[in-house]
Amino acid sequence: MIPDIDRVHFVDLGGNIFAAIGAFLACLISTFRGRYDVLIDLEFYTRASAVVSLASWAPVRVGFHSRGVYRGNISSHRVPFNAYWHVTQNFLSLLEPFGLDVTTQNALPLITIIPELQGQAHRLIEAQDKPFLVINVNAGELAYERRWSPERFAQLAAKLSKKYNLACLFIGAPGETDYVQNVVEGCLALDGKAVNTAGQLNLQEMAQVCRESRLVISNDSGPLHIAAATGTPVVGFFGPETPVLYGPAGTGHLVFHQSLSCSPCINIEQSKSLKCWHPTPICQERTSVDEAFKAICKTYGKVLSAKHKQRSV
Repeated sequence: MIPDIDRVHFVDLGGNIFAAIGAFLACLISTFRGRYDVLIDLEFYTRASAVVSLASWAPVRVGFHSRGVYRGNISSHRVPFNAYWHVTQNFLSLLEPFGLDVTTQNALPLITIIPELQGQAHRLIEAQDKPFLVINVNAGELAYERRWSPERFAQLAAKLSKKYNLACLFIGAPGETDYVQNVVEGCLALDGKAVNTAGQLNLQEMAQVCRESRLVISNDSGPLHIAAATGTPVVGFFGPETPVLYGPAGTGHLVFHQSLSCSPCINIEQSKSLKCWHPTPICQERTSVDEAFKAICKTYGKVLSAKHKQRSV
């Protein structure tokens, strides 16, 4: 979905340990054979990518240098990671060795969706007789504490659905289908309009559905950033992680984050391992349904209540 990329080498580290080792060695060999002039390492909290940098033998190797993650002198140009900058600006800073003044640049990633790969998304959009929201109640496996509670998502979705006559399309990976279904059933029980699409959409199709939606509501996760890159307004719930680094890029978004004395408790210099100070993540619990509902209505009321136009796809 990024047209400037010519080639992708995907390293599958799933399966067993032997398959993972084989895949990583294949990556090293492929990188070496690429005979690259420049290698830019976008990773900032693991060391494995530094080994790939070394394997390239590229004359110019640019990478982050962090106090908490020592990577030796593998990179020919080491760039500090600034925990007070958005991650997109940090990525741009990797171009400083080439003369870019990162303080004058804005990074707003945009994606291109190939029409031929939008089939299921089009069918799903055509099936809706009313405008819709996209809601992501998941947050990946890194830290489940990043999830706002499923009961609150169900209540919020139902309130928005009834107030603005909207359908709520819940997205998710195949392994998240049951979790999403529980939220969908909770929304339906409150007379909201909800559809579970978890496991039904690939990445391209999910991006297209987000692009066509009135609003995307999501936990701190990958789909939040994909939605922002499609140009759709995004509502994000942040708890253990900080939106200073990982908030949706661009303008027109709404972020809920409780600036508590213990937050954020995930940082790159501790390999992003979460160590919650409290028995439960109060940073998420303190954002109430009423608070979120009122803020969304105030910010996006006109967008949500706009007249529905039937699309011809």
